[in-house]
Amino acid sequence: MDAKGGAPGQGGGLEHEVKAPILEATGASRLYRVGDSMVTTVSDVTLQVGYGDFAVIFGPSGAGKSTLLNMLMGLEKPDIGEVFLKGESLYGYSEEDRTVLRGKRISYLPQSQYWIEFMDITDNVALPLILQGWTYRHARPKAREWLEKVGLKDQIDHKPSELSSGQQQKAALARALIKDPWLIFADEPTAHLDSKSVEEVTGLLLSNAKEHGITIIMVTHDLSFLKLSKKWFFMKDGRLWDIKDKRNPFNNIREVLAYVETGKAKGEEV
Repeated sequence: MDAKGGAPGQGGGLEHEVKAPILEATGASRLYRVGDSMVTTVSDVTLQVGYGDFAVIFGPSGAGKSTLLNMLMGLEKPDIGEVFLKGESLYGYSEEDRTVLRGKRISYLPQSQYWIEFMDITDNVALPLILQGWTYRHARPKAREWLEKVGLKDQIDHKPSELSSGQQQKAALARALIKDPWLIFADEPTAHLDSKSVEEVTGLLLSNAKEHGITIIMVTHDLSFLKLSKKWFFMKDGRLWDIKDKRNPFNNIREVLAYVETGKAKGEEV
């Protein structure tokens, strides 16, 4: 893979590309110095996410989820361990190449949106393509097309401030999808939405990801997403467990719900 958006496995490597994980971390750790001590925010994380997976990471506040997300996105280099994207070391690329890669093939869907307020929502959604070098004349129709796909046909000329929270998140989803990403990293994308908007945004996110073969990695406190995912991870005190890992403290969603209520995993003292 090159940072311009090329794929590995050219010339007979497709079978390997499909079978291998699209994203992998091996022993990834992040350390910070506080005074004379070293603090570990992410400790020895190993995970694999396959092509087209919808992976959910959950856990208490302060568990290290945001730091892990930054490492997987190529924003924070692990002090120990590696992150691989399509089989190649993500941090083997320069910071400039990682920036280009994020601009073309990796999208981020946060809980709070950042818009250029003097531009209408269509221009805001078109911006990722313009930053790639698309002309305004070609980028704006593409943005309108995606806004219509997420149900905002009547809002294409509105300013961001004229949209509701649910409409803004739909527009953010259009902005994430417009560049045909390999991965979407979603950080509490429905945290500020009402139940109806949560259902609409979730449906749009998952249906478009399935249609276009996009991998989703979501950090969330909304455990209803666990019912929609076959791959989820629990994170606490900087450590991550795959649901299939025998060391994972949960056997089913019922135990997860009990954890949320008590703050304790099975076997821990309440």
